[in-house]
Amino acid sequence: MKRAVLAITTIALATPATLSLADDAGPEVTGDNLVVNGGFEDGGEGWSSAPQVLDQGAYDGERCGVIDNTADGEPEAVVQSFVPLKPFTYYEFSMAARRETGEGYVYVHCNWYAAPGERLMSSPQWSAGRAMPVTLRTGEGRGDWREYSGIFRSNRADLGGVQLVIFIRDGADRVYLDDISIREVRYPDAPEWELPDAVVFEGHPSRFGMAVEGAEADGQTFTVTTSGATYVLDAAAGTMSCRQRIGADREVVAADFGGPLGDLAIVHRDEEVCVLQGDDLAIGFQGDSLVTIATNRGLDVSLTSRIGAEWFRVQEPYLLAIDEQGGFCVTPYARPQLHTAGTTMSHPEQDTGEPGWTASWHVGEREMFALAVFPGREFDWEESFEKRIVCTTVRPEPRYQLEADALREYAKHASVLMLFAGVYDHAPQRFEHAPYNFTDPEKLQSTIDLAHELGMEVIVYRHPTSYDWVNLSLDYFLEDLRVTRGRYGFDGWYFDGYPAWNSWLDGYRAMRIVRDRVGDATIYVHCTLNPPARMTELYCPFIDSYATFLLRAEAQVIHGPADPYLRYVVNTQHISNTLATLKGNNMLVEPLPKDYTREDLEQAKRASLRLQLETMLSLNGRCRWAYPGWPLNDSDREDYISFYYAELNRMEQQWRETGEPIPMTWPVEVDE
Repeated sequence: MKRAVLAITTIALATPATLSLADDAGPEVTGDNLVVNGGFEDGGEGWSSAPQVLDQGAYDGERCGVIDNTADGEPEAVVQSFVPLKPFTYYEFSMAARRETGEGYVYVHCNWYAAPGERLMSSPQWSAGRAMPVTLRTGEGRGDWREYSGIFRSNRADLGGVQLVIFIRDGADRVYLDDISIREVRYPDAPEWELPDAVVFEGHPSRFGMAVEGAEADGQTFTVTTSGATYVLDAAAGTMSCRQRIGADREVVAADFGGPLGDLAIVHRDEEVCVLQGDDLAIGFQGDSLVTIATNRGLDVSLTSRIGAEWFRVQEPYLLAIDEQGGFCVTPYARPQLHTAGTTMSHPEQDTGEPGWTASWHVGEREMFALAVFPGREFDWEESFEKRIVCTTVRPEPRYQLEADALREYAKHASVLMLFAGVYDHAPQRFEHAPYNFTDPEKLQSTIDLAHELGMEVIVYRHPTSYDWVNLSLDYFLEDLRVTRGRYGFDGWYFDGYPAWNSWLDGYRAMRIVRDRVGDATIYVHCTLNPPARMTELYCPFIDSYATFLLRAEAQVIHGPADPYLRYVVNTQHISNTLATLKGNNMLVEPLPKDYTREDLEQAKRASLRLQLETMLSLNGRCRWAYPGWPLNDSDREDYISFYYAELNRMEQQWRETGEPIPMTWPVEVDE
């Protein structure tokens, strides 16, 4: 039988491809096939969905499996309920497939599981996601048998395995499957970091209020001052003091590197970064107050917190610690598709609610350790009052005149037009995701032009992760943004999720690049699931700082207006100092007990829109005026115009008259 061309899709940490490409040498398959009966030679054994099995036409051997939804077009799938895997380990998924019609998409989902029957979760409401090593788009793979493969890896220490699901969506097709496998692979050893380039990134944080303000050397003692922090590094002793500058002037955390770091020197200094370099490591002090240490030798790091963490979250090896005034986070990094020894973490043994607790890491050689003090920039009070978002859509003809009148009315209260639903052609997908095609480019252009005439900014929807769903790289995503914005002349972006949310360094680089390109225009990020680990309660404030607005809490149970989740995750003041907005579809009036049931949740009283608006204003957060009616409905007039915008105007007047920040009125925390 003729052997088809091998197509390889690589996925680093189940996210879009990284901005820095791995070594050309490919991975070596080192493990046995972990998929039971991947060739269907034993019929349906091992497959929980009882797949069709044919005794003829196989790619290899005597039998093959079939997915067939040509009768009714409904999604069909073959499923192996649990394939055991190890965390922090690369695997290759491969299969042979042949399609008849080529309609719709064929997806391979490797859903992360903690144990058989136990989905790995990012929160009680959100699963930990999946790897998607292979996706066949419309028309791809029709005719002859072909082989497909892709690399995936989980960066969750509590991973137990995956549920393997192969299915058809958005089209009627008959797909033949054979030789399905998941095997462990080993990549070549990572080369040494190129120093100092490894800690110098694209983008200019100084253009967004975050800069290196000073750098001094006194022998082997270095003092680097950024907009948000002061770092004093004693290279001879191997210690560093990390002080917060915005909101409070205090030491937040002290680092001990387990001995001398060797002779260091300042080798690069501008407003964006100051780099210290020695024989085997480089330390980049970024203008946004992130410290990145690329090391070509093993490094032991012990951090002693000078604050009691009122919000403390760990997902090994990442850590986030916050109190009412600020905090710090730790985000180690290993380059994808390269082999390194890994970074291990020892959790604090002391009470993290009091100062003095310690956590430590062993950083493998040729890996990166990253530490950030926050907030990295000042809260922009002017922007918080002037940028007011209305979220609407582009309606088709013949309602253009009506929409134009509506937009003129909306512009009396809002200054940023967010174009969301209705902008894109969904076919053949059910959802708005890449590749993006505008439904009516002329109508879009006329709407943008009218909004600009009315003095409004225009921001347009994009789902960064969806590029990965159809095997389009992060570089493609960034270029698509540049070309599309240049063609239509709108101002900024609404991102439905961060770029590369499981690879914080790629997401960080992407946000720096996008911020550079849009300048002071609005970047609005909906990021309930956050880097570095696609979780709801653990996030990277130094990445958030590049957004203008954040939208958090979708589907999260919020236990009343006093829930700490609101203060330390949804709210941003004293953390990233981005403008916070809320998607409170599961916000409650009163807290539920810890062991609440689904029935308890169904019976709980949901917070009204008015209560959500009041809560966000009390935290100096903001809202988006979501899908106003035309003519305006009661909620538009009463909740938004008469209450929210009126209260925002009152707060703005108070701020302009006094020149003082508006106090945050945070209620008492929920008893745990």
